[in-house]
Amino acid sequence: MKSYLLQFVIAFGAVASFVSCSKDLAGSSYGDVQKQKYAANFVAKYGEIDANQSWDFATGERQLATRGVSTISTKIMEKGIDWGDVSKIKTKAGNASWYETFIQIPGGVEKNGNLLDAMVKALPEKQKQTGQPAVLVAPASGFWIYPLFSGGCLTYDFKVKVGDQEPVTVFTKDWINYQTINGMPKVLENGDSGVVNMKGIYIEAPVGTKVEVYIDNIYCHSKAAGNANGKVFPSPAGTTNGRAIYVNIPDNVKPVLDGIELKENAVVKYIGIEDISAGSPMSGDEDFNDLVLAVVGNPDVPQEKIITENQYEVKTCKPKRYMIEDLGATDDFDFNDVVVDVESYTVETHKVTSENGVIKTDEIIKTESAPSKAIIRAMGGTIDFELTIGNTKWVKSENGFDVKTMYNTKGEVDYDAELAVFDVAGWDYDDNNIGIKVMGKDGQLFDIKFPKTGEVPMIIAVDPTQKWMGERVSVPSEWFYTE
Repeated sequence: MKSYLLQFVIAFGAVASFVSCSKDLAGSSYGDVQKQKYAANFVAKYGEIDANQSWDFATGERQLATRGVSTISTKIMEKGIDWGDVSKIKTKAGNASWYETFIQIPGGVEKNGNLLDAMVKALPEKQKQTGQPAVLVAPASGFWIYPLFSGGCLTYDFKVKVGDQEPVTVFTKDWINYQTINGMPKVLENGDSGVVNMKGIYIEAPVGTKVEVYIDNIYCHSKAAGNANGKVFPSPAGTTNGRAIYVNIPDNVKPVLDGIELKENAVVKYIGIEDISAGSPMSGDEDFNDLVLAVVGNPDVPQEKIITENQYEVKTCKPKRYMIEDLGATDDFDFNDVVVDVESYTVETHKVTSENGVIKTDEIIKTESAPSKAIIRAMGGTIDFELTIGNTKWVKSENGFDVKTMYNTKGEVDYDAELAVFDVAGWDYDDNNIGIKVMGKDGQLFDIKFPKTGEVPMIIAVDPTQKWMGERVSVPSEWFYTE
């Protein structure tokens, strides 16, 4: 086994120059007495401290500052957009017009009627569209992509590729009827079979991750396509090659999604995909309604506002968790009297270049520091304290907390709790310039600093993923081991 805290058991060694266990305590201040008792109890419990032992065990790994997500994840939604009862819409196996299929049928859909109406008006059949090419990079929140409408007789696979991950097939269109929405019966070459269900996908990814949406394995089956019948279309088609554009649908038109409660500031953008480009041997019409998508953010979506003047920003943080003993008791090693996370922020400005909607280059052109932040997660002590982080001071009794109350260390502990959040100045990640002053019984404040190498620790530093102990549960040696 490799030790995360080096060898935690044998590392607690002779107290070295910190304290002599046999020292005469007469004449010492209350603070000195408490520290010496604590040191003696510490060595008695854990053993001698190696002279080279450091008490900073944080790895220094950066993570996204905008949210907790630092890896890519996708989830296929079993059901797509619900239009309710669509029985009034007549299924067509031929090339029916938009208006014949949808608009001229009063009450054609039971749900999301305003969305369908806006979409139909925005993308008339065989009318060339010249919208802005869709360029997708992940925003600062998770988001959904829901197919709304399929306008061609083609069969294809709708795929999403996030970053360097393998493409995900969200759904396969195996029906050949034109102009379909969820709930309509499928038309296969050998007759009706099943119901259309264009599934959605939920995506989380680090800010700035490329997201590509496209249709692939495109094949034309319908005799209505004339000489294109039975032909393989050029694939793929979508954001990968400029055959996807943003569709102008009013901002107040948003889909109602089953099981998803959107925030008031949720943003929805719409994308239309064209199956083949103009000028190809199969002569595309560029109406961009062969597949129409809703990109739903809660609140942010990956769309052009992320890249402004070919630039976007990524904010990261370098976090560290401090666990502190306040010497209220000298035989208590739960390290939860104060638990505080401190985060150092960096803002990187990226410059991108794109061609036909595809990002070609992405480079960092500027790196700046932003104000650091402290988050108090737990306070297991029952005496007042003044916490100093860098040049910033924070006092328990002055911020609405009862001095004698323990917070978030007993019963059901919330490891994501934010008891207090405040900006800090002058904190140095590597120097660990943090400490507290605690009011002793003699009315004097005594200092607890981050320990030097080889000293008995009353403060330790770990990654924020390390959970603190419950009340009066001493830190075990195996707590710090990794394989």
